[in-house]
Amino acid sequence: MPTILIVDDEAIFRKGLRKIVESSSGSWQVAGEARDGYEALEMLESLLPDVLLTDIRMPRMDGLQLIQITKQRFPNLLVIVLSGFDEFTYLQQSLRHGVRDYLMKPVEREELFKTLDRLESELTQVQTASEVYAAEPADARMIRQHVSEHLVAGLLKGYMNESDLALLAKIGLTFTEPNFACMLIKLDKDALDQERYDKADPSLFQLYIQQIVQELLDQRAKGFSFILSETEVVALVNVASQPEAGNPLFELSETIRRRMISLSRLTVTIGLGRTVSGIKEIPRSFQEAKIAQLHRLIVGGDRVISYERMNEANEELAWSSTREQSLEWLESSIQEGKTEQTIQHVVTFITSLCSQAKSPEIIHQQICKLLIHGYEEAEKLGLTKSWLGERTIQAVLLEICSLNSRAELIECCRSYLGRLSECIAYGQRHSDHDPIEKVIRFVNQHYQEPLSLKHVAEHVFLNPAYLSTLFKQRTGTSLVEYWTDLRVNDAKKRLVTSNEKVTVIAESTGFGNIRHFNRVFKSVTGLAPIDYREQARSVKV
Repeated sequence: MPTILIVDDEAIFRKGLRKIVESSSGSWQVAGEARDGYEALEMLESLLPDVLLTDIRMPRMDGLQLIQITKQRFPNLLVIVLSGFDEFTYLQQSLRHGVRDYLMKPVEREELFKTLDRLESELTQVQTASEVYAAEPADARMIRQHVSEHLVAGLLKGYMNESDLALLAKIGLTFTEPNFACMLIKLDKDALDQERYDKADPSLFQLYIQQIVQELLDQRAKGFSFILSETEVVALVNVASQPEAGNPLFELSETIRRRMISLSRLTVTIGLGRTVSGIKEIPRSFQEAKIAQLHRLIVGGDRVISYERMNEANEELAWSSTREQSLEWLESSIQEGKTEQTIQHVVTFITSLCSQAKSPEIIHQQICKLLIHGYEEAEKLGLTKSWLGERTIQAVLLEICSLNSRAELIECCRSYLGRLSECIAYGQRHSDHDPIEKVIRFVNQHYQEPLSLKHVAEHVFLNPAYLSTLFKQRTGTSLVEYWTDLRVNDAKKRLVTSNEKVTVIAESTGFGNIRHFNRVFKSVTGLAPIDYREQARSVKV
């Protein structure tokens, strides 16, 4: 008798679906009902149903996240997707990685019956449920749950290391080649029919894009893709060597772009970072992919924008004026943190640009390129937040493109570029002379080693008592508390994501002995290390 698990956050829909399923002409049995993805995963482990019938919009873990996890853990599970949105037929054919149909709420009885009859026929041709669901080691299940988390942290913050790769290898995600490159794939929403987008479940667009990207990666390269945000998909590609003639990753990106159009009439813009050597350089390739993606505002969408090729183009929109003296002076004054000179050079550069450019579009494009270059520099120096505050660089570029007078352009650029120059000057002064900044950098790099207040004070040539007082005044916490938090946070991560012994973790995170580690860890978290590990793994399904 085939079984089905119903997942929906509204009890009335779950009950209604149960009645429809049980009244079908087949022999279907409802194995259980879950309110969200977390409950569903627990039930999948214990009930082993044949079919998953899940809603998309749910709290905690939504249907998309649930589908991604079940694809890996239960590859033969049949999935039906529900949505409260209007017609979405163009995705019915495309959501084929474990998703067998896409139904609209309220579900039509006859439509669900047809789907169930078809799935029941399929199930008669496969193995029994007990054979389909192979038992997995507990640590492999836990590791699966953290795959995306590790990759995202590795890409964005540079935390990815050899131990993370070892964890990924346990579930079949192996990166055996020495080089990596990042792609950032974004749906061209402005090129999409607005009615089509509004009537659909927007999050499903990203699932569809991710599935197409992963399918092509499986066919043509080694790599892993995942949904980064509501509008972006990331692909990490593992390659054997640096490209010599041409760039096969550019061709792969072009194939992805063309495949999207042919299958669904959706267009995407792909930012491609350069190929880098070693996992430590992955964040650089990802950052370059983001910078390349920003150039969509300059050159338009529905294309692959390679960071490597951005400045090599020989078209009119390229940096035709980079060698002009006014631009050289402007860029130099920004990088040197000379704010007054920056403001003066802004006027000279924009005046010259407006008098020579052949169209307003070229003026906007050249200024946007200058701001993107400034953004790239700010990212490298860690000054983006100080420079733009809560604004995004995308918002700044759109603001520039909305201006149509020379005076407005000059005033806007004086404000943004002058502020950037101020931030660079401040960063230069304080990075060289601020003892607290030096202490924070030193402790961040050495907290896993034995540290003492005297040792750190000697590094910045200060009296230990004075340094302790100054650090507390500036940060609101003591120096010992600061490096203790770093050690405890590192230990927490290792307890959850590895099977290292507690004694090994204690030593490798800078604690002198296991007794000291146990006492400090419990005072901070309220739990002994072994209890923390067990509780974290039971909660993170």
